[in-house]
Amino acid sequence: MNKREFIKNLGLGSAAVIGAPILLQSCSGDSETSSDFKLWVWTGGGNKTESDWDNEISGLKDLGFFGVLVGGGKEVLEKAIPAAKKHGLEIHAWQWTMNHPGDKKAQEHPEWYAVSREGNSSFDVRPYVDYYQWLCPTKPEVQEYIFNHMMDICDTEGLDGVQLDYVRYCDVILPQGLWSKYDLVQDHEMPEFDFCYCEDCRSKFKAEEGYDPLDLEDPSQDENWKQFRYDSITNLVNKIADGVHQRGKKLSASVFATPSLARMMVRQDWDKWNLDFVFPMIYYKFYAEDIGFMKRATEEGIRDLNGSKPLYTAFYLADKNIEEVSKAVELVKETSANGMAFYDYGLLSEDFRKVIQQKTTP
Repeated sequence: MNKREFIKNLGLGSAAVIGAPILLQSCSGDSETSSDFKLWVWTGGGNKTESDWDNEISGLKDLGFFGVLVGGGKEVLEKAIPAAKKHGLEIHAWQWTMNHPGDKKAQEHPEWYAVSREGNSSFDVRPYVDYYQWLCPTKPEVQEYIFNHMMDICDTEGLDGVQLDYVRYCDVILPQGLWSKYDLVQDHEMPEFDFCYCEDCRSKFKAEEGYDPLDLEDPSQDENWKQFRYDSITNLVNKIADGVHQRGKKLSASVFATPSLARMMVRQDWDKWNLDFVFPMIYYKFYAEDIGFMKRATEEGIRDLNGSKPLYTAFYLADKNIEEVSKAVELVKETSANGMAFYDYGLLSEDFRKVIQQKTTP
């Protein structure tokens, strides 16, 4: 099951990173962009020809889009890059980071996978859905594997940058709009969704703090243990950032809606990451929130970043009507966000194209 199929099956009209169980420096297209409010879109497709990419990216340029986040390996990127360069759009490689279902190389190392507080490895026992197989970010071998993969992708000629997705732990707390889907009330951290308690994590933590988290009556309440896991992801992101920046390219990430929610739900301390820009996935229906959440969450992220990097509010197009898309753009434009990103190209209907262009053209 691919990402969009999985989300569609949830029937909640929300998005990828948050829903599973479910990126500023001077840019090449800046001088050609008529507005400081920049538009991005996620896209992909291993079967697209160079001509297909040319038609797609040409159309996005005509709509005023600034950049594309392209999923797939080097073969896909090498077909899409010429079209992006021809039409003056930024192109970044959209790459999954910690969630590795069906990864042949990683599957050769079951010991790389994260372990729940119950003692189950996500290699064997997958939380929420079969779609989830999470690697442990603390293990040096995993860090090396992920870093090397990102550098290989980053070295693709003509690529402007790398965009990290699933750069987090498994959802220890789902957004409230998803609780009924799994017949859960997640008002606390449940052991089966609480990661990672592998030997490497516990022994490293004990060496730093003097105790094993499993010796605690309730590890979920220990601030040192929480911070240890925030830092495990942050250290990996910043290691990748160093490599990407040494290659003269940019790094971004798609993240949970706000820094506070991200820390609570998936151990993501994203306002501390050395990114060039960030895409908070503000999918209000997942949070059982009204559309005003688009503005409130965007403002929280901007406040917490404190001018350290640009922020592009991400919006999921599924299960939305024209009025909702129009209102979402209006609300984000009332903030000081640098623009918006839409998931994904396949959902960008003619009606949505018209309203986005109308609302974002000066």
